[in-house]
Amino acid sequence: MADQVNETVDTRRSFLDPVSQKTFYIAPPNAENIRGADWQYSKVYTKSLVEGITTSAEMMDILLRRGIVGPEFEQRQKELTDELATKIAILRTTNDIEVKQKIALEVAAARDELFSWNQRLNGPMSNTCEQMSDDARLEFLTSCMIQDKDGKRVWSDHADFLKEKNQGFAMRARFEVMLYLQGLESDFLEKTPEAQAMREIELEVREKARMALEEMAKTEKEDQALDIELKVDKPKRGKKSAE
Repeated sequence: MADQVNETVDTRRSFLDPVSQKTFYIAPPNAENIRGADWQYSKVYTKSLVEGITTSAEMMDILLRRGIVGPEFEQRQKELTDELATKIAILRTTNDIEVKQKIALEVAAARDELFSWNQRLNGPMSNTCEQMSDDARLEFLTSCMIQDKDGKRVWSDHADFLKEKNQGFAMRARFEVMLYLQGLESDFLEKTPEAQAMREIELEVREKARMALEEMAKTEKEDQALDIELKVDKPKRGKKSAE
């Protein structure tokens, strides 16, 4: 009987570092990791508050007083959200490739406009005690959760993460952990309706180009065959036979 080899499937979520071309893995945080992250949150929150950083509630009051947010902001936000939803609905029911490409670009533009409008609120709120503390918690969890293929932690502790020289890799790891904790896939942006539509358009264009090339090649072969046939059937010119 042949030996049966049982291979263990690695179910850990992974991502590729484009610089080192190495694959790294995300392990779920354990109870100790979570306690450490919560402690880090509390420390940063207290320090931020003591140093005069505004809380989320205080920042919201400031934005309301300055008229940055309020009924007009919410009305425009609703309009942009409805516009995006309408364009997505049209995109999903469109089959014509040229129309689909046009609508896909409009959906992408509408999404960007909604994002820019929301930044009127999200930008200032990212500089509050709560958000800075959330960032600190995320960094702590990142230092605990990133592993190599053998299950060894990339950073021995939080301090080691903060000293990472390759900041591009550190930011990528942090981003991947954030998506993991939010239940999002790494390629979630590639799954938006407009991104899927553009891929469908690209595939359709490639297929049409392939069919056109095949038709050209077929026509060329037929022309060559006809040319050969004409040359074979064409009577040869020779000297007239003597009468």
